[in-house]
Amino acid sequence: MLLVSLLIAFLQDPAAGDLDQLLTQAQSASPAQALVLAEDFEAPADEQWLKGAAGRLPELEGVSSLCLARVLALTGAPAGGVYLVDLLDPERPSLASAALATLRLETFGLDEGTQKALGDWLAGHAVEDHPELYTEAALVLFEIGDGARRRAARRLLAAAGRVEEEKVRSLALLTLARAGDLDNDDVLDELERLAAGFGPHAALAQSLLQNLEQRERYRNKLAYLESRYETESAVKGRAQNEGDLRLLWEVLRHIETLHMEGEQFSREELVAAAADGLLRRLDPHSSYLSGKEYGEFMFDIRPEYGGIGAYVDTRDEVFTIIRPIYSGPAYEKGLLSGDKILSVDGWSTLNQPNDEIIKRLKGKPGTFVNIEVHRRGWSESRKFDIERRLIEIPTLRSERFPGGVLYLELLSFAEDVGVAIEEQVAAAKAEGWLSGVVLDLRNNSGGLLTQAVAVCDVFLDSRQLIVSTRTRAGEIEKHFTREKAAVSDGIPLTVLVNEYSASASEIVAGALSAHGRATLIGERTHGKGSVQRLLPLRSLPDELFDDANRNYYWDEWEEFVDSNRNQKYDYGPRIKLTLAYYFLPDGSTIHTLRDHEGRVVEQGGVEPDVAVAFPEFDLRDLKELDRLIGESAFREYALNLYEENPEVAVDLAEFDGKDPLRYPGWDAYYEGLETDLKADVVRQWVRLNLRQVVSDARGKVFAGNRAMGDFVEDPQLQRAIQQVFQDAGKDIQQVPEYTAVVAAGAANGAETPSQEG
Repeated sequence: MLLVSLLIAFLQDPAAGDLDQLLTQAQSASPAQALVLAEDFEAPADEQWLKGAAGRLPELEGVSSLCLARVLALTGAPAGGVYLVDLLDPERPSLASAALATLRLETFGLDEGTQKALGDWLAGHAVEDHPELYTEAALVLFEIGDGARRRAARRLLAAAGRVEEEKVRSLALLTLARAGDLDNDDVLDELERLAAGFGPHAALAQSLLQNLEQRERYRNKLAYLESRYETESAVKGRAQNEGDLRLLWEVLRHIETLHMEGEQFSREELVAAAADGLLRRLDPHSSYLSGKEYGEFMFDIRPEYGGIGAYVDTRDEVFTIIRPIYSGPAYEKGLLSGDKILSVDGWSTLNQPNDEIIKRLKGKPGTFVNIEVHRRGWSESRKFDIERRLIEIPTLRSERFPGGVLYLELLSFAEDVGVAIEEQVAAAKAEGWLSGVVLDLRNNSGGLLTQAVAVCDVFLDSRQLIVSTRTRAGEIEKHFTREKAAVSDGIPLTVLVNEYSASASEIVAGALSAHGRATLIGERTHGKGSVQRLLPLRSLPDELFDDANRNYYWDEWEEFVDSNRNQKYDYGPRIKLTLAYYFLPDGSTIHTLRDHEGRVVEQGGVEPDVAVAFPEFDLRDLKELDRLIGESAFREYALNLYEENPEVAVDLAEFDGKDPLRYPGWDAYYEGLETDLKADVVRQWVRLNLRQVVSDARGKVFAGNRAMGDFVEDPQLQRAIQQVFQDAGKDIQQVPEYTAVVAAGAANGAETPSQEG
């Protein structure tokens, strides 16, 4: 009976001004339902009623307070603002989200008390503690605040965009972009990174970048535009129906001549946005690529250039080598991570944009560049003459783990990656060392279909179906392996996947699983099983160039016809169009299917055989970690250890058995930190920094990304290695390194993945 009465109360439409009935309904409502109740409530246009209603706010809490505060705000009364701020409780995210949605109402943009309360809330919290709530609250303050508070909100987000934790930094930079801060290089870099990936923030990042795609701005006086439009409209005539393209022409006219921000957008940007909108209406993977975007895409597929071979960025206001590419000329000349590049051919890099510096470092292979370098511990800078070479960005990283386990991290399905895997396997077999393989496809968004087949070719015999494609016309194209397997069935194979494994990664994982060749471990994959083709547009072709090395791709040293006289090589745009779907050997599709409105009707992806989640970092530790990282406490220890005892540093970076006491002077170091972090957490961060420092000594970067790819810290990888031993009929307990990790993890309270995952 109680449930029935509550349901009746919720469904009833409260009479105008019946506040008691409204609040009764709110008591049993969710935050979202409370917002609907407030919207439907007819508040009397009576000052006494409004005053009485506001007087009841102090006695209310939770959803009831939310509901009444929104009712008052909809009438223009900001009395509930401070009470809404009180609802920003991280433990009740739905309520906090509804409160922020209400605080966005125009009413609170005029209220000093609300703005002050929200500013005080932000001042009393740290972004690391509650990143989503903190950044959204800062954005709301920016939206409703006066000039001073808008600037304060932006400063808070900018500071959050510089924290060490990647997820927090990414969220803060994305929020800054939503606040309109699109002139910030860090913001733009993060938007480009997000837009190239998958996940909930990718679409938002892509949308924000639409306004920044073209190189030039279109400017003409309004009178000229009007005159031109009148002439052209007379020629074009009237549209016959809503499918007539002349409608788009008129929309464009109104945007350019009347929209408040119309002058800020070039004709090229608007036409590109229209083309992109047409394609994205069809499916999430069809899109329009500007000439610049297509050039970046080609670099990703053929990641090679003429240069010194180093990852670089500006750190502490000085242009710095983040890490040399160990097969490149910079490393061969002795340049190391952390080296500061002060000048290039006598030209100072101080306060210069990264793109301009990088442009001067790059050049035709065989030419020389002179750079001035300073290094920690040097009394003065030194100069190096470095011969530029064709630099190939690695697409595969490998490690050899104890017990004969070969770990292969596949970064992208670029050209010849299948050959690279076969070479790594052949080298291990030649040494009589290979007992199992772990293929890591986590965070791999795909690439060339031919290379997906080539990777499967390493592990499956010839004439095995890998994938088939079916077009709209019913055409079927099948792709088979062609060579005898380089790795026989007798050598166990496990494949690691997660939610960011997409396209070619899903094809490889699905095919190897369907043929019973591999055990999949990790998390369900992304679900992109569609075929896109890049189609050039005859209306705007690429600029002509002299293809000196015959690779069908413009290289920066090759001459070209600068048809638009902008002193840059310009590709023409492409459209990426979905032409077919992929189907696995068992006939299933990995593609997430959507209806006409874009709603998911069938979830795609490949389900792992053994589900193991990668643990999230404890948010309670973030604030303390931020302090220690800011003080360089971990990195300084790692640098000092490497300088004093490089052999010990390398050994610990490769394997430390989760034992802090293996680190020289550990007790004194840990005590000196004056931290409440557990010793094992500190050890993890010290070792993370140590692995970065000793990569130069190894001449090889550690495979994986932070904890991923490190069998000491990575639970998914640990489960994969366990599976290799199980499939090989071997006892993993006979390998001291693995038993030490399991024992130490249990001692520290970590969960060890079970046989069932």
